[in-house]
Amino acid sequence: MNRAERRRKGAAVKKEAVWNIKASDIQKMKRDASRDAANLAFSMMLGLPVMVLHDKFGFGPVRCERFTDAVLELYDSFEKGYVSIEDIHGTLKEETGITIEPELRK
Repeated sequence: MNRAERRRKGAAVKKEAVWNIKASDIQKMKRDASRDAANLAFSMMLGLPVMVLHDKFGFGPVRCERFTDAVLELYDSFEKGYVSIEDIHGTLKEETGITIEPELRK
């Protein structure tokens, strides 16, 4: 194979781009992805109780919106560290007798 043939063959093979990323950029991407996933999961899990309140308990748009606003306010308090999941679960058990325990994976 002569030089011209080697160049033609080399031109046909595209090299993969190389990106240099700082460790701090990777950590930021991980934090952003985690936050986005948590927000999406929370949004999905908020839709379920609102749908149940509407379909099974006859809540109209006004009460559904008030419920949603109250949940979002409590979630904001949780995000800011004012309350913890343990606080919420303890209060529910104490005031209503309802126990919420996450299923533990084995």
